[in-house]
Amino acid sequence: MTPTHLSDNARPWLTVRVISVAFYLTLSLLYLLTIPFGESPDEPGHLQCIQQVAVLNRVPIVDPKPTGEWWKPGAILSGRMCYHMPAYYLLAGSAQKLIGAVSGASVEIAYPATNEAFGETGVMFIHPKKTTFWTLQEPLTVTGLRVLSIFLGAVTVWVAISVAQILFPTSPTTGLAAGILVGGWPQFLFLSRAISNDVLANAFSVLALLTLLHVGKPKRFILATLWATLAVFTKINMIFVIGVVLFVWLVEIVHFREQRRELLHSILVASIILVIGATVVALNPTIQTNLWLSGRTFSSVSERVFTIEYWLEVNRLTLSSGFARFGWMNVAVEDWLVYLWWILMTFLIVMGGWQWWRRKEPFRWLLTVVIVAWLVGNLASYLRINLTVMQPQFRFLQSTLPLIAAFAAGGLTTITIFRQYLLIFTLAVGLLLINLWIIFYVVAPVYGLSM
Repeated sequence: MTPTHLSDNARPWLTVRVISVAFYLTLSLLYLLTIPFGESPDEPGHLQCIQQVAVLNRVPIVDPKPTGEWWKPGAILSGRMCYHMPAYYLLAGSAQKLIGAVSGASVEIAYPATNEAFGETGVMFIHPKKTTFWTLQEPLTVTGLRVLSIFLGAVTVWVAISVAQILFPTSPTTGLAAGILVGGWPQFLFLSRAISNDVLANAFSVLALLTLLHVGKPKRFILATLWATLAVFTKINMIFVIGVVLFVWLVEIVHFREQRRELLHSILVASIILVIGATVVALNPTIQTNLWLSGRTFSSVSERVFTIEYWLEVNRLTLSSGFARFGWMNVAVEDWLVYLWWILMTFLIVMGGWQWWRRKEPFRWLLTVVIVAWLVGNLASYLRINLTVMQPQFRFLQSTLPLIAAFAAGGLTTITIFRQYLLIFTLAVGLLLINLWIIFYVVAPVYGLSM
């Protein structure tokens, strides 16, 4: 059993990473300037949890408890999100304290007044009118947290390129296409500048995916388990990552007898990591309580799930929130654009999958096991969420994005053998224009931004 083959020429792949990340950072800046403070899913609630770390120096708890309608100040500006696992809040709270200490900015955050016409306008808060598009009207400590989110999002761009390098090791152009695709994906850009535990959970999970794809390295299960444990300590629905790690290990120990000694050693160390994680939970009553609340939240099944209409709506909103559905999931492009996007992605993914399969790379079957297990695990987690409460938001499926992008990029570069860089340049320009149109003609009018 030998490790997955990677290109010996590292320089083109490094260039691909630099270009892709620069493209992503440029578009992220535009979204940072476009979406106002507090206008992202659960952002006010997440910030309340961060404030408990930064101001009160404690692991977040559900305090104050939410009261009233979910969008009213008593609920939206409460500790309603603090039942989540604490890793992101500890990181963001520490970052907020550091920013405050260095800059002298206040660590305590005051939100603008809530908008009583939220139901009609879709805008949660009343924001002061910007003098120019290029100004930010929010506390420096909030901007710092957004920048932190953007850099965490860059992990997914990097991983998408690395996945493409594993699947198409002799084609840096495919890696570039994958990086540009993720770096210009509208919904990913929107979510990656939000204050949310999703950005950290997704970063840890895709690192676990990338680690597992380096087949032929028994010791990789140690690192994969570490990433998986950190993902779970960020968001409990990432428990599927641990399941995938264990499943792939079982497949390998059954099929590779000559590697069993190393595989057993790696799972022993991985078990120690899991035991340490369980011990941290057992010794911290607050984390225990939050874990119990998380489990209880998704322990029931809604009666609506037994109707076809429910799942049709879940499917429609999942596709929409996988392309461009911003704000509180109420600022969206028209459905026909969504379907066109996903039809194109599906075509490219099929083409890319076919191109990869016919290459007959070593251990193609094992890579297939990892990929299928990952997709099934993430989808099962997503379905479990929606069995309890209607949450058809693609952010819960975002750890599949490196795979989607890698195969779609493989399909794109399959379309033409010649002038592939010209094709990728066209992709970058197309994504730039799509995002500019969304920013200035879909999002900006909702928030009354000056151009």
